[in-house]
Amino acid sequence: MKKKLQLVLVLLAAQLLPAQNGPQLSLVEQSKIDKQQIEELTKQVDYYKKALNFSKAIRSADFENLRLSINDVRGLKKDGTVIIEFSYTNMSSELHKSLQFEKAVLVDSQGKQYHTPQVFLTTDGKIRVIDLVDGIPYRGALFFKKSTNYFPIIRALILYAYPKDQLSNPQPVVFENLPVIWE
Repeated sequence: MKKKLQLVLVLLAAQLLPAQNGPQLSLVEQSKIDKQQIEELTKQVDYYKKALNFSKAIRSADFENLRLSINDVRGLKKDGTVIIEFSYTNMSSELHKSLQFEKAVLVDSQGKQYHTPQVFLTTDGKIRVIDLVDGIPYRGALFFKKSTNYFPIIRALILYAYPKDQLSNPQPVVFENLPVIWE
């Protein structure tokens, strides 16, 4: 029994010694690897923070059993573009057949109006969506270009949505007092 135990210990030691004597990384190389891992983890943390913040609504409104939520309002100082990200969810148990917006109007804190027909309802640039399943949030975005004022608050954002039964008469959906983060 003792000889078997000694044999097992010798074999175990023989396997561990080459692993310790194998190629060792220098401290500089190990430091570089650690820095790369930290950078990658930082990117992942930033991604998940943004994903979690997207589920938080700044303002919400209802339109025909749809919950529209403004999630992010950013202004780009370099070209004056205002980007508004929003989500919309079918709150009805029935399938929502279609959703489309005619235009959007932004009113800044001084009362100046900006208009845009660019109301994208999907991340690939579609302006109309069909067959919205209940309970699933969808993402959309608005782009207002060439703003010369860097206003801290949007006094009103008005989206003109086409109702189910009156496609020729868009109805306003209003969001008030949206804070803008300028980058």
